[in-house]
Amino acid sequence: GDIRDQMGRTACSFIFPIVLLPLGLVVVDMAESPFWYCTGNSNYTANSTFDHNLRSALASLEANVSLTSFYNATEGRKPDQVIAAVQCRGDLDGEACQACVSESTTEITQRCPNSRAALFAFQSCVMYYRDTNFIIPPSFMDISLPGPGAIPDPQRFRTMLISFFNKLIVSATTNPSGRLFWGDKFHYTEDVTVYCTAQCVRYLAPQDCKSCLDMAFIRMLKDFADRQGGATFSRMACSVRFETYPFFTPPSHQIDTSAVNFITSDCSPPASSGMIGTPFHRNFKLLLSYLTETAPISGFYNDAVGFGSNQVYGQLLCRGDVPVDVCWNCTAQASTKIQELCPNSRRATIWFDHCQLRYSDVRFAGTVDVYDRACQAAAEDASSPASFNQNLRILIANLTSLVAPTFPNRFFATGTSVLTDSKRINALVQCVRDIPLDQCRWCLQNASADIEGCCNGKQGCRILRGSCSLAFGVRPFFFGDPTFVSLPHPNH
Repeated sequence: GDIRDQMGRTACSFIFPIVLLPLGLVVVDMAESPFWYCTGNSNYTANSTFDHNLRSALASLEANVSLTSFYNATEGRKPDQVIAAVQCRGDLDGEACQACVSESTTEITQRCPNSRAALFAFQSCVMYYRDTNFIIPPSFMDISLPGPGAIPDPQRFRTMLISFFNKLIVSATTNPSGRLFWGDKFHYTEDVTVYCTAQCVRYLAPQDCKSCLDMAFIRMLKDFADRQGGATFSRMACSVRFETYPFFTPPSHQIDTSAVNFITSDCSPPASSGMIGTPFHRNFKLLLSYLTETAPISGFYNDAVGFGSNQVYGQLLCRGDVPVDVCWNCTAQASTKIQELCPNSRRATIWFDHCQLRYSDVRFAGTVDVYDRACQAAAEDASSPASFNQNLRILIANLTSLVAPTFPNRFFATGTSVLTDSKRINALVQCVRDIPLDQCRWCLQNASADIEGCCNGKQGCRILRGSCSLAFGVRPFFFGDPTFVSLPHPNH
């Protein structure tokens, strides 16, 4: 029969392949925005046998998915039998997976009320249910989509991509977790890093998974790899993808702990009853995965997961000068470290040299925060502290006046004050990107007021707020050329 299509999409920033079982893999054009697909020739009514079977099936998915990241369930008898399944992306841990499924359970019944077949997908999991009469659309079989942009020297790239995916597919099919997923990256040029994933549905045997992935990669290579900067190909039971930006959570073997400098953290008092294993904590884990995989694309990201008292809000900001790969690495470290340092806190902020991460049970996006604060001063004293501080204040004031919400340096500025041929002060200022410009500058002024008391005549220091930060030192510490350079007065 005809398929009634009620498809919901909102503005999206990248294409994400995600598993649909047993219908196969559906490529969802989405970032944090959900996708839903309601189908069927007939509806069910509230409190009917089909309704009760559906609720039971969805509850079974949520209760059982965390162990393997995949679960399917069949409830009832024909003609009211419900077949349902869910799968999470392979880099999600059990708690985050369960939170994604819980949110999908709520959303799928709201977005597709009374539909006897429906699909709902977030960026990290996909859920579907159907009755026994549903016919699989041919468009769900093999889907091939190009990513944005082009790749330089495509013939050289093709050779490297083939070699890399051969190893990636082996890693996916021999993954010790049994999840039939692997994500990794390689540096193609000095400026281009390529991120790749391969995943199969959980019911495949490893050798069948490898065959599926091999065929999918051959098709993707044939369709796009010689001319696109990214591509996705998904078959009924597997998917391969590459992009020139991050789109998954870095695995532990990809995190370079030596490249990340932890500064400090600010944790709220621990919850009296503990947070581990609660719905709030599961939502928190899912939120961390969203922040980690999405923030590096632009360097800044806000999101929220859950409902009511279990909702958790989060924000991740990378320093404005760091490359995408450095941002990705820092976000992964921040995500891990904040769980170690604040295991039972419902609100916390953590600062690294290259990024900061915040979460709370209260919405804070768009609100300036100068109450979460920290300071880290260098050990060495500045020579001529009075003169040093005077030049520093002038430099910070100039940088504060330069910050703007426009590209390329949104709410970020770097500068150098040349004191003599051999002496310089290097500094940077930055704000989160969801506050007004006047609030950004006020936050930086609030932070700079602490220079003398906090930094105490030292030749380097970081002053941190929830919504802004400043840093300075006598040695260069930021990437690229400074936005602003102050030369010495001719009389000096």
